Amino acid sequence: MEPIVSKAAGLALMIFAGYALKYLGVFRQEDAKVLSRIVINLTLPAALIGSFRTFRFDVSFLTLILIAAASNLAMFFAGLWLSRKKNTATQALYALNASSYNIGCFVLPFAQSFLPAEALIGLSMFDAGNCPFNSGLFYALMSARASGERARPGFVLGRLARSVPFMTYLLLMLLSVLNIRIPEFVYQTAATIGGANTFLAMLMIGILFDIQAEQEDRKQLTEILLLRYAGSLATCALVWLLPLPLLIRQVAVLAMLAPIPSVSMVFCEKCGCKPSLYGVVNSLSLAISLCLTFPMLILLQL
Repeated sequence: MEPIVSKAAGLALMIFAGYALKYLGVFRQEDAKVLSRIVINLTLPAALIGSFRTFRFDVSFLTLILIAAASNLAMFFAGLWLSRKKNTATQALYALNASSYNIGCFVLPFAQSFLPAEALIGLSMFDAGNCPFNSGLFYALMSARASGERARPGFVLGRLARSVPFMTYLLLMLLSVLNIRIPEFVYQTAATIGGANTFLAMLMIGILFDIQAEQEDRKQLTEILLLRYAGSLATCALVWLLPLPLLIRQVAVLAMLAPIPSVSMVFCEKCGCKPSLYGVVNSLSLAISLCLTFPMLILLQL
């Protein structure tokens, strides 16, 4: 328990550092755009490579890929439906923050402390179903919508081809299925670079954090968080009632309580969403997920 609390406190301190440095004038809110480009094009792809060091494709956990994909799609389109009467930037804000799960930086430490070692394989398989959406697929769809283009396969594939995290993920999955090992020094270098990803992402959240939200912003903030967590809890209940092995149900429930991944802020910025709003959504999502995960872990042990 103590390592989990320490990690949570560490993440909170990183966020606070970003906010404090902005308050002191060391950073400006515009500086977050530079950090977002570093995260999306360098540290996140490196973190993905590092995480695949121990990944093995396991047929028995394919159900978790399907659960992750179905949950992502359901929440994405729920976000679009809820924001259907709003402008395209706001629709992107709802859809991108209602879907996707932060597995690597949030769920894995909890699973390592509370669940069997096999749970880490299950979480890797869940992330295999989560990562395509998290790494650029939903952004490509919203980018097509924002540009007035129809989401034709060619347009979406073109956007995905320019997404460094998605192409990295695709290559890694292909190598895993073909059982091709990357040289060890590549993993070591990627782990070193990717180790900065969490810090930069949390620092970016702190820089973007702004509690001075207008009335309309507070309403949107409440709607997004209610949609995300009401949908997540409903999906958790549904999965728990399915005739699946206990470990698969435990992994799925824990994963679907994860907060919004920090990369969603990068895609929101690219779609023209309001910076202070998606920064607050991401920060509050982390706090809410922490509050939900602790009691859920206790229930999973009963």
